[in-house]
Amino acid sequence: MFGLANTEQRYHRQLSVLASLIFATAFCTGLLAMRMAYTRGYMYIGLAWNLFLAWLPVLSSFAGYNLYRGRLRLSTFLVLVSAFIWLLFFPNAPYLVTDIIHLHRSNAPIWYDLILLVAFAWTGTFLGLVSLYLMQSVVNRMIGPLASWIFALGTLAAGSFGIYLGRFLRWNSWDIFTNPSLILADVLERLRHPMDHLQTFVFSAVFYLFLVAAYWMLVAMVNLGQETEPPDHLPEPEALA
Repeated sequence: MFGLANTEQRYHRQLSVLASLIFATAFCTGLLAMRMAYTRGYMYIGLAWNLFLAWLPVLSSFAGYNLYRGRLRLSTFLVLVSAFIWLLFFPNAPYLVTDIIHLHRSNAPIWYDLILLVAFAWTGTFLGLVSLYLMQSVVNRMIGPLASWIFALGTLAAGSFGIYLGRFLRWNSWDIFTNPSLILADVLERLRHPMDHLQTFVFSAVFYLFLVAAYWMLVAMVNLGQETEPPDHLPEPEALA
């Protein structure tokens, strides 16, 4: 009976999170559509594609999270597939923050464009952080809390470096399959000659700290919510702290 109640509550919470993400996405696309109608132009249309890419890691993380909880016969293999897809596309979510660099005066009010870019940036970042929370929960249940935090912090570091590769070197996630040798050459060049590529490491470090701060706040808020549940609430076993 308690197991069924926990399962229903878990899916209810997941649907609530998905609903909030869908609402934020609808708000972003609505802002973009209104801007296109007002200006009769397609400036910032690329934000829609970037937001679509930001949804891939969160969808794969929800899949991996529920597959692991489902304990199906092929669950381990399917979780690994979901985790691979999630990790591959994870940098695309917080990457939207860097799109704010495109803000400039145009034929639309600059305040509107600022809200538009910030809305996309916030939604993309939150999509990524939610996906990380779900995957960290899986790792926490598999091998413990310490390993899960090493996993989370390592993912944020790799994601920050991936965002640099995307923003400044213009590599995409799928280039890992189409141009792996060229990506590896760019990475090795920066590792061999770090002083010649200070921007790489400064940007990655600053963005990493930004993501750590944002993720820490998310986890803290989730844990606060669990502490304030009524006594008859059965908490999720994968609480991260």
